[in-house]
Amino acid sequence: MRVKYHVRSSNEECSMLEALIKQKKPRVAQHKKRHAQILLAIDENNSPLINQQIAKALNISPLAVTSLRKRFVEEGLEVAVNSKHSHQGRRRIMDGEAEAHLIALACSTPPEGRCRWTLNLLRDKMIELKYIDNISRTSVHYALKKTNLNHGLKMNGVYLKRKTLPS
Repeated sequence: MRVKYHVRSSNEECSMLEALIKQKKPRVAQHKKRHAQILLAIDENNSPLINQQIAKALNISPLAVTSLRKRFVEEGLEVAVNSKHSHQGRRRIMDGEAEAHLIALACSTPPEGRCRWTLNLLRDKMIELKYIDNISRTSVHYALKKTNLNHGLKMNGVYLKRKTLPS
């Protein structure tokens, strides 16, 4: 397997990583110690191990080793050791304004013939009203989950019966 990101630490950086590993547990977070161990293991100035060997020895995934290797090369030693998670992630689907429209829509009266809003109805209405270009029902679910909305089944602390439609 070809390594794309080559880790080469200076002597000072290696000394700092070794000191970090030797510090007592309450003073240093475990993920920092783990990252220091991985960085020392993949350092090409020493005898580097391959990602699979490191992953097996430290009981982590090879992808975690690859990610840390990339973070070290692109963002530096401090970020690689200190950050618990990568700061790379997906772009947010909805901004605050779109979420506000979604919440207002979910709290409004449902469409004719419906007793409540469904995720699919909310998604379709958001797209119809051009609050957002495209969105999945899962994204609608996560946005509403953050707000603890319950589709209007509880009003002023009292649970309401669901309305049944005449057949």
